[in-house]
Amino acid sequence: MSDAADVVTLEGRAALASALLALAGRAERDVLLLSFDFDRALYGSEAFVDAIKRLALSSERARIRVLINQPKTAMSSGHRFIELGRRLPSRIEFRELSDERRATQRADWLIVDQRSVIERSSPDALCARQQCDAPMPARAKAKAFMALWDESPGCLEFRALGI
Repeated sequence: MSDAADVVTLEGRAALASALLALAGRAERDVLLLSFDFDRALYGSEAFVDAIKRLALSSERARIRVLINQPKTAMSSGHRFIELGRRLPSRIEFRELSDERRATQRADWLIVDQRSVIERSSPDALCARQQCDAPMPARAKAKAFMALWDESPGCLEFRALGI
């Protein structure tokens, strides 16, 4: 079976939120998340953060990397995921896109274990694409994510204040 046959279209925010939660809940090793504004409704729900926490605490090798286009927007309201990252900085890392990439990179991607991916073209898109058990597209998207990650600075706004 080809990876292309496994594409599912997710229509609407409720379907997207449900699929993101299900995919995060199946993560066993790593999660790569690229987000425009780290939408609290999608990534800050108690259930989603619990799935990320379970992964982070499941193994010393577990890694969660979050790359954000607009970190100041994400910081404007309390966000459970950010608070979890502050408590587990050795497992959850945040970076912000470089200035050069901010204008061109508006997509949201969730890549799990380099096997499954959900992608949305922009934060206001009403549809997203999901590919589960599709290692070739997931690895390609993970490679693109890591290229962005490597050129992106740390996200100072998300660090815990050591006062």
